[in-house]
Parts: sequence; structure tokens; C-alpha cells
Amino acid sequence: MRRNTIRTLLSFMTVVVILITANGGCANMAEQSNEDIRSVIDEAYIRGIHGDQDEALIRSGFHEDFQMLVLAENAIEKVGIDDWLTRIEGLKKDNPELWSAEASRQYKLIDAAGYAAVAVLDVYRGETHFSTDYLLLYKFDEGWRIVSKIFSIP
Repeated sequence: MRRNTIRTLLSFMTVVVILITANGGCANMAEQSNEDIRSVIDEAYIRGIHGDQDEALIRSGFHEDFQMLVLAENAIEKVGIDDWLTRIEGLKKDNPELWSAEASRQYKLIDAAGYAAVAVLDVYRGETHFSTDYLLLYKFDEGWRIVSKIFSIP
């Protein structure tokens, strides 16, 4: 009887150790995904879009079918990368002081499940809160890519 109790206890402890190890492994995978997502956003979006509009850098982190959804006059307008870059040139001409200020970001949320993720971040130009952005990402064979964006400007 005592032997069965010891075996049961050892089996239970083995299962607990396996579960703890598996959950730790999942946490590490999630942390790595979040770091990979941050890296794509920091490079392609913050440095690329909000920095010097380096097309190669931008295209390295945005999917070719990317669409920014813009709420305008109670309707949704879809804007691809090329049109977005053209719009940025106009914004830079209209407000060169704001666009010459260094861009930074503060992440509010990154949530990934399998091959899909969302990131919410506040973007600043200098001390000015420029926008709150909601970025959608998918993980492709080549890594995470931004596929869509909506935003709110204060």
C-alpha cells in the first residue's frame, strides 16, 4: 500500500514538473514573439515611416497588401504604403517643425496568439503625442509583418 502511495505521489510530482516546464517554455516563446513584433514595429514603422521614410526598411516590415484604414467623414478610406508615403510628404510640407522632431513610441499592448498579433502604441514626435496606433500583424514564413493599421489622433 505504501509503495502505491509513493508511486502515485512521484507520478503526480512528475506531471507537475512537466506542466511547469511546458508553461515556462510557452512564456519564453510568447516573450520572443513580443520581442520580434517590437523589432518589426520599431524598425519598419517608427524608424521607417516616422523616421526618414526609407522604403527598403518600411517594406521589410510591412506586408505588400498592407492597408491603413482611415476614418474620414464617417466613411472608411483604405490607404496602401505608396499612397501613405505620398501623404507623409504632404504632411511634412504642412508642418515641418513637427515632422523634424524625433519620433518615439510607448507600447500599451502587444498580444499574440499563434500567427496573429495586435500592438497598441502611442507615437510621439518630440514631446507631442502624435497618435495612438492599432497595428495588426501576421507571422509569415519570413517573420512578422504589419498588415493593417487604424489610429486616433488627439
